[in-house]
Amino acid sequence: MANTESLQPDELPGNVYNTTIKDIAGLKDYRQIFNIVNVHFAQPDSTESRITDDNEFDIRTIKTRSKVNWAIQKTVLHFINADHEALASSVFQEHIPDQDRKFAFFWHLCLNNRLFREITTRVFVKTYFSGRAQISQEDIIAFVKDISDKNDPSKPSWSEDTLYRVATKYLSLMTKFDFVTSGRTKTFNHIRPSSEALTLFLYFARLYQPAVANILKSRLLPTCFITAEDIQSRLKKLSIQGFFHMSFNGVELNVELTHSYKEVCDVLYR
Repeated sequence: MANTESLQPDELPGNVYNTTIKDIAGLKDYRQIFNIVNVHFAQPDSTESRITDDNEFDIRTIKTRSKVNWAIQKTVLHFINADHEALASSVFQEHIPDQDRKFAFFWHLCLNNRLFREITTRVFVKTYFSGRAQISQEDIIAFVKDISDKNDPSKPSWSEDTLYRVATKYLSLMTKFDFVTSGRTKTFNHIRPSSEALTLFLYFARLYQPAVANILKSRLLPTCFITAEDIQSRLKKLSIQGFFHMSFNGVELNVELTHSYKEVCDVLYR
């Protein structure tokens, strides 16, 4: 396995732009993906047959099942290193509360899919904290258009239809996460991870940038939906419970993880 610690986040293996999020968001219930993740760790060679032959997601056409299988193999059953794999093998188990598995899945997608991560940090969360009550597909289309450029071979070249479907499917997934309301107009709900989920976030953030101990410098910080001004007080309460160590000198909020990626869920949910 490649040493990922010397790479910049956007250079991580498999971290080129792709639009698999539209296939994943098209599933009726994203929580069914957790079953496939668990199957992967129990019987790694059987996930494709579970999706395409056994029709795990109740998809009508074989063509669409194959597309969903491709998307899941590329974006969900992908791990940047052994620690990421160890965390994923425990965090999607049935005894973990759905609300926390939802946030873990959200951060897992942020880690694995560059397009999902950039839409989330540069559009969705930015709009959430801007004071606006709503977000539209036009907000996302404008951003994805900026990424896609048919005249620049270094950028992806997506059709207008793909741009539209990425935007609508992204917001559809945010609706299924209950981050925004359903219906044509997407109004933000109040988004707040639990104490346990916030602890898991620290592990995902460290996976993304292993050398960054100062959580205020983490590029994933916006995805926990807590402002830099509030994160210190929330983490202080959790550190007292022994979930991790932290220190704050007024500028740097350094976090030291005290449990392994393999055992952290056992500690949080025992």
